[in-house]
Amino acid sequence: MVTSALSLQLVWRSLKYLSIFGLLLTFLTVTAVAEDLGKKYTANLDYSKQFRAYNWTSGQQDVWSLKSFHYKLADDFEIKLGTSQVVFGCHGTNVLWAAVFPDKPGDVLSAGAGKGEHITSIWMRFHPALVGNLFPSDTVGEQGDVTLVEQAKVLANFKMRSSWHNKGRPVIPLRESIIFDLETKEGSRRFYVIDTGKNEVKYVDAFRQRTLPVATPLKDGGALEIFDTVWNAFDREYAMFLIKPDVDWKSLRKKYRPLATKAKSNRELAQILNEMLKHLKDLHVYVKVDGNYAQGFNRERFFNASPAAAAHLLGSFDRRKGLRWGQTKDGIGYIAVDNLVNESLFKDFETVLKEMKGTRGLILDLRANGGGSEPLGAKLAGFFVDRPRVYAMHQYRNGDQQSDLGTRQKRTFAPNQNWYYRGPVIVLQGEKTMSSAEAFVLMLAQCPNVTTMGDRTAGSSGNPRQLNAGAGIIVNLPRWIALDVNAKPIDSVGVQPDVKVKATHDEFTKTQDPILNAALKQLRKNTEEQKTKSEATLIPRS
Repeated sequence: MVTSALSLQLVWRSLKYLSIFGLLLTFLTVTAVAEDLGKKYTANLDYSKQFRAYNWTSGQQDVWSLKSFHYKLADDFEIKLGTSQVVFGCHGTNVLWAAVFPDKPGDVLSAGAGKGEHITSIWMRFHPALVGNLFPSDTVGEQGDVTLVEQAKVLANFKMRSSWHNKGRPVIPLRESIIFDLETKEGSRRFYVIDTGKNEVKYVDAFRQRTLPVATPLKDGGALEIFDTVWNAFDREYAMFLIKPDVDWKSLRKKYRPLATKAKSNRELAQILNEMLKHLKDLHVYVKVDGNYAQGFNRERFFNASPAAAAHLLGSFDRRKGLRWGQTKDGIGYIAVDNLVNESLFKDFETVLKEMKGTRGLILDLRANGGGSEPLGAKLAGFFVDRPRVYAMHQYRNGDQQSDLGTRQKRTFAPNQNWYYRGPVIVLQGEKTMSSAEAFVLMLAQCPNVTTMGDRTAGSSGNPRQLNAGAGIIVNLPRWIALDVNAKPIDSVGVQPDVKVKATHDEFTKTQDPILNAALKQLRKNTEEQKTKSEATLIPRS
């Protein structure tokens, strides 16, 4: 009996210690998987008055499980979710956006609108330094479900243009600003702007019915049919394979076609096509699904301008759609052409140019011009050219082989028959000058009194067509190789200026623009004799 009692006592003690050890092990395990996201994603970017935009990536390393998510601002706004997954979009170690997906719909506990509704997803924009505050370490577990990355990218592509962006790419918000953009089970989209500095929340009702479209299921074999339509179209028509030897188009088919067979919806297939087409590294190639852009290839392109500084440096300043213009007190004209989209631009430009009659020189600013209509650019360039001139060439595919290209076709432009500006002209350009705007630069570079200044252009001109692949998927397909007047391709390398002006982001402020300053300085070097000769710079053609 004693032996039995002792044995039972030893067993009891063993179980007791094992239980304590088990609890300790569980505690250590839970502690080990908790992540301090503020330390993992260190912030080294800040808000910029120039609204500098950044490329982003999102991968399986950026998905985290959450025990819960809760945010409250006084008594005005409160949302709460249970177990969830969060996916981050990052530039380096900076979190630029977050997409939160609850395992079960969460709750809008307090809000000016939407109270009582149930949250199915949250799109968030905030300053990178706030990631640790919004997602405290005691709520963050191990890395999460990697299959949510593509869903988060779809959400990002759909919602990016609603908050803190510059042409669809994220900018760094103010530290006081947080965006909560909710999709709800009830079918409403709820958009809230939080100002932590003023302790205020603003609800924006304009987005309520602009909800994320439902993905379209694909029929058996439908995904492969669409994939083959896109791959074959590029194989037959894309002209720049010849200058992109690193792209093995047939190998890309072998890699991505099996993935396409697994696509269950048009969104999934669009993402697969998008990933394949990124290998072309072509700024004119993009994929849209149900009217929304996928995040295609992009590269950092420095915006070497401060539009706000132009008004400060010139004094008088006016604006009209697509145009900004002014004139200095000492007679230097300035016209910024920000796009080549609207046909009304020609008449507006002609009117503004006539106001420049008598100026000692003119600055044409194309640094913010992302393109549009090349023929429209040719009409504007006609005010500065003395005779018809060749400004560029191009080649199309004309056979099944990637090396099968047609003859080089010259592109020309001609003088305007009514007016001719003969004063010195400086054209400002940069990496944001793209597509038809690059052709516009090439035209102006052929004009006798023009000097180009700034930085290289984007290096992207493809004369694309839109390919309707089916199931709501549209693909932009470039069809030529763009060449300069010396038959050199401009893809990726751009058009170089006559005068290169180096500058950093910090040098561009609300009152200073080093590129514009350099142009003004150069024009002011004109002698009084030159100034006198150019007093009637806009003259009728005889």
